[in-house]
Amino acid sequence: MRTCLALLFIVPALAVAADSVTWSSPGHTDYGDWSAQATFTPAVWKPGDTLMVSTTITLTEAHLSALASLGLKLDGVCLLVTAERTFDSDGWIRLGSDEKMSTLLTPTGLAIEGGIQGAITDRFGGYAFHTPVDQFTTKLLSVPGTPGQRQITISVQQVLPADMPPGIYRVRLDYGVTAGKKYYSLNGETFARRPFFKTVPTESQLYGPPVRLSGTHVSGKYVDAGAIQPRVPWTVLANYNSNGYQGVVADEDQARFGLSNRFIIPDDVILPLYDVTGKIKQAYTLEPQFPTDTIELRNNIPWDYNQGELSVQITNPDGSVTDLGKARFAGAKGQWPTTKVAAFTAWKPPAYGYYTVRLSGYTQDIWGNQYPGGGTYHFWIAERMTMATATFQGQAYPVGSHYGRDMAFNPPLPADVTVNATLFPYSDPAAAVNITYGGKASVGGVFTAAQGLKPLNFTLPGEYCAKVLAKYTDSNGALWVSTMRHAGVVYDPATNLVARGKKVDIGGGKLVDRGDTRTEGYTDASGVQYLQHINFPFNSGDVLLIASEGLGDNKIEPVLSYDYQDHPLPYDTGIQAIGLTNVVIHSSNGLSPHMFPEYITDRQYFYGGAPRPGFMGRFLVADSGTRAPYWPTTNNSFGGQINAAPNGDTSGDIYRLIGGVVLRNHGQQPQYAGYLASAFLLPGGSDNNRVIPAGSEDLPGPYHLRGRVFLVGTRPGMTYETGTVWGPAVQIDPVLPTNLTFELEYPDGRRAVTSGTGDATGSWAGDKWTLDVPGIYKFHLSGDWNGNAAVMPGLPPEGGFLYVIESNRPAASGLRFDLPMESTFDPKFGTTITGHSTGSSVAYAALIPGSVLDQGTLTVTNGAFRLTWDPQAMNRRSQTYDIVNRATGQPALYDVVHLTFFSEETAADGSTYHAVQRILLRGNKIIYTR
Repeated sequence: MRTCLALLFIVPALAVAADSVTWSSPGHTDYGDWSAQATFTPAVWKPGDTLMVSTTITLTEAHLSALASLGLKLDGVCLLVTAERTFDSDGWIRLGSDEKMSTLLTPTGLAIEGGIQGAITDRFGGYAFHTPVDQFTTKLLSVPGTPGQRQITISVQQVLPADMPPGIYRVRLDYGVTAGKKYYSLNGETFARRPFFKTVPTESQLYGPPVRLSGTHVSGKYVDAGAIQPRVPWTVLANYNSNGYQGVVADEDQARFGLSNRFIIPDDVILPLYDVTGKIKQAYTLEPQFPTDTIELRNNIPWDYNQGELSVQITNPDGSVTDLGKARFAGAKGQWPTTKVAAFTAWKPPAYGYYTVRLSGYTQDIWGNQYPGGGTYHFWIAERMTMATATFQGQAYPVGSHYGRDMAFNPPLPADVTVNATLFPYSDPAAAVNITYGGKASVGGVFTAAQGLKPLNFTLPGEYCAKVLAKYTDSNGALWVSTMRHAGVVYDPATNLVARGKKVDIGGGKLVDRGDTRTEGYTDASGVQYLQHINFPFNSGDVLLIASEGLGDNKIEPVLSYDYQDHPLPYDTGIQAIGLTNVVIHSSNGLSPHMFPEYITDRQYFYGGAPRPGFMGRFLVADSGTRAPYWPTTNNSFGGQINAAPNGDTSGDIYRLIGGVVLRNHGQQPQYAGYLASAFLLPGGSDNNRVIPAGSEDLPGPYHLRGRVFLVGTRPGMTYETGTVWGPAVQIDPVLPTNLTFELEYPDGRRAVTSGTGDATGSWAGDKWTLDVPGIYKFHLSGDWNGNAAVMPGLPPEGGFLYVIESNRPAASGLRFDLPMESTFDPKFGTTITGHSTGSSVAYAALIPGSVLDQGTLTVTNGAFRLTWDPQAMNRRSQTYDIVNRATGQPALYDVVHLTFFSEETAADGSTYHAVQRILLRGNKIIYTR
């Protein structure tokens, strides 16, 4: 509540004289409350004006005494005055710190995070940029006037620069205390920087009302600031999880604003038609949210929640239009204004399908300024299919390779698939190369070249992006949709540029490429946390080993830096702090590039990703200054993605740490470099987080295995139709030149063998064969690196099963189950799945991404068979199958299990054919489509 009051009463008093503005506000710290009044003149700015700022701050003796008890020998107060351009000359909002969103985008349309958390100034080191107004002064503490408090008045002035960029500004005042030559915030922390709040937010700064400045744009055009219409981007449906991301951005905002949820690239929002019961239609609010207001409440424009209006029109999937009308905002709901109109706040979609919603209206701040918002929004109301592919989000590709890998959808439906892929050579949209193609997935949910997949050839370095959309309506009338975006860099393998992580601190500030920390993050008996953050390894190809201790004390930082092959750069220890890197967006005049992008000269940023089998642990694009980009290995639901448990990572989990660096420097040809490393999760109590060379020691994996090399390859239970041309593909972790052999045994006894060595990207693809007869194919995968066996976790010694069905089989299937489309079971005791078949036996395979759990054959008796699913037994086989919520200790299931059943059936005319069905276990939910 304290935070909300601070926001609501940020300016309880405002006076605008003929040429001055006066306002006041309270503030809160952990050590005491304070208040301040401030005045600036003139009330409207133009270049060359003399800006005068005067402020009186009131501090209590108790507050000062509490700060002194921290060991601070206070002798004065300090004031920093800056001017943040909140809206540029086109009315677009600009941020000093882009966090989980950005107003700077890549050519691939992704948000570039970065900036500074605090006042935009280069006065105190650690940040190289400033704003057009930047004045700092100190003053000795005054003698107490009113008993128990002190009032200190400070004034500064500055001539506004002749080339000051036009726009709408806000004066920012940062208050602090001095102790000799050291400066502290009013909370006793780093001056003019935003801390990580321990309880409620603490405040040491004050923002003034918007002020307009006319002037000449960098293009030479004169801008009348009085004509600027400020616009705040609105999103919709940000309250609802869509597989790890939230919120829809309006078409009209997408060219200059993007979301970055950090777990997975934001994509089309897909939300269910029905609630968890499957019977009642889900209600959604269509009222807007303002993501730019989520960074720090103190810095936000203070809204008058009883002013403004909203209108909503909906285009339904059948093309009809529903007009919900217009309503006034009538108060606050949480942080956002609300109309309190049920038609807006509890809209129920009438059917499955693709919706277009048009919002229009405006909000108003407490000073009477209006801000239009809204636009055109699109989203799906559907059940979600997931997609598996060898392309990871953020994956870098060398020139000469291509985008376009086999895909598998789950549930395994013959979905209609559309792919749109684009290469931006040298990041130039004008030179973009695009392909669009489509087709229908197989009955097993597979989409390959046989179904219409085409490659996008990477002929030049640059950046690429792609979008996959799949949709299918099942026999129950339910619409299933899958969407996924890919993006990353394309680099020349012979480039001089090198992508790196950061060095590891092995104690005492000693930084090394590789080494043992001989410790891990932990929480002591009194509840005090001792965190350890370790960045992606300095050397591409290395391995990070980090503990999964259960309390979130160990964190992985996904920040990349750059170096050169022919003249390695001296390591800059200044980038060792969290979120910092030598990958920096620069401006021509020293103004903040995130706030004044028209002056950007060098666009430098990195893609960073961390896929784990089944989902993305982290994805972001950023330059230096990213706020808390790391993720904790435990107590982490990864945004609520399907297949992610709130426990976070488990000992034995394996990550690929991927990404690339982009340097688009002024007057130079852009440069790109790819990055690939690995991370393996240790059990808590290992007490030695470390970075090692690949292959230097045995590593923990699923199934309680240890080994030098682990393989992710062909998945048992994959289903194909006769005539498919198929070949094995294997992922090798860590990246080592492993010798691999793959043997395929046909149902008729024929054998085919292919072998080879993994490449520099940790991948291998073998020869291809035609799957020309139906039945069960058995495969064997083996590997060796320097005498060390490579292991695919859970693959039975007798080999894995692939299923092939006739391409001309009967439409009706004799293989069926006694299940509704969706049902649930007890996570502790599991369930028994019963089915029916005209055959004598049913083969099955059970796996979670990255680990095979079970494989076998079920006997059919009197036309029926059954499979007992025992979660505890599965966990004993592979500890990466979560069965307990660590936080509560209660039984809980989160992993996605693919249960594939295969049989030979007999038709009514006595002929035989093969049938396949796949059941998904999403946690304790059973999904059965047909």
